[in-house]
Amino acid sequence: MKIFYTVIVLLIGSLLAIQGSINTQLTTFLKHPLQGALVNFLVGFLCLVALNIIFRTQIPDWGHVKTAPAHLFIGGLLGAIFVSSVIFFIPKIGVSTVLAASIAGQLIAASVIDHFGFLGLATHPISVGRIAGILLLLGGIFLIQKY
Repeated sequence: MKIFYTVIVLLIGSLLAIQGSINTQLTTFLKHPLQGALVNFLVGFLCLVALNIIFRTQIPDWGHVKTAPAHLFIGGLLGAIFVSSVIFFIPKIGVSTVLAASIAGQLIAASVIDHFGFLGLATHPISVGRIAGILLLLGGIFLIQKY
């Protein structure tokens, strides 16, 4: 089952390349990467509202939302930074380089989070194999940029 889920996530990951490319093209009409990111999040917001209606979920209890620690709301900020940055950098260094570098950055951060169990997650110690994988990805970024 793990392989099946991995293949699904691999396919979902391919959507990031499509999303970044589409958002970059949208920005040519809107004239600024932040406007493209804003429209992206607006469409995403409307989609999530529709999905919540379709699946008949309840409106979040704002009393519960207010009790959540402030740092848990940074996810939206991080998403906005990521989407805006992708839109900004794709025209400068290309989709492949942007996504390869962002994936390598994600894996480096994920390995640190896993190793130390940050954010209340279970620990998964870093290994020589993981370090080798990250180094190979970094080498891949070099090759993608060069060729």
